[in-house]
Amino acid sequence: MSSFLSPLTNLRDDEYGGSVANRARYPLEVFRAVRAAWPQDKPISVRLSCHDWTPGGNTPDDALVFSQMFKEAGADLIDCSSGQVSKAERPVYGRLFQTPFSDQIRNEGGVATIAVGAISEADHANSIVAAGRADLCAIARPHLADSAWTLHEAARIGFNGLAWPTQYVSAKTQYETNLARAALASAQ
Repeated sequence: MSSFLSPLTNLRDDEYGGSVANRARYPLEVFRAVRAAWPQDKPISVRLSCHDWTPGGNTPDDALVFSQMFKEAGADLIDCSSGQVSKAERPVYGRLFQTPFSDQIRNEGGVATIAVGAISEADHANSIVAAGRADLCAIARPHLADSAWTLHEAARIGFNGLAWPTQYVSAKTQYETNLARAALASAQ
């Protein structure tokens, strides 16, 4: 669907190309069909590429318009990603580099959002949500590097409300001990 939204990939000259409204037409038709089939009491999200990172491509302001269209069509959340549209893209990477897209859509557009992109610590996610920059955060790549990332981050911030799988409980104590030692060493 993203290829319809971007002017870099949607080169059509019919009612499904050209203007923002025309480029959104087919993705909205598909979304409305999915929304109609999905239980109304369950939320549904739409992932947008909020910046093409290429001259002539979609910008965060375009994403704001698209997010409004999907909200009006019944989307509960917008998952704010970017790029992956053109080989010529030049993203500006950095810590939390896609969070500004979520912030804009949530706070200017009034649409609930999911922030993604270079969120690698529980403190990052907590800060984003606490500051009102997103309603949720999705963590991807840290889980690829560490399949127990959620357990490790919960232990690191002292959250004990997450049950560890039985076979890992003995490791939890050792992990917490190692964290305490590291904290003590860095304080000295």
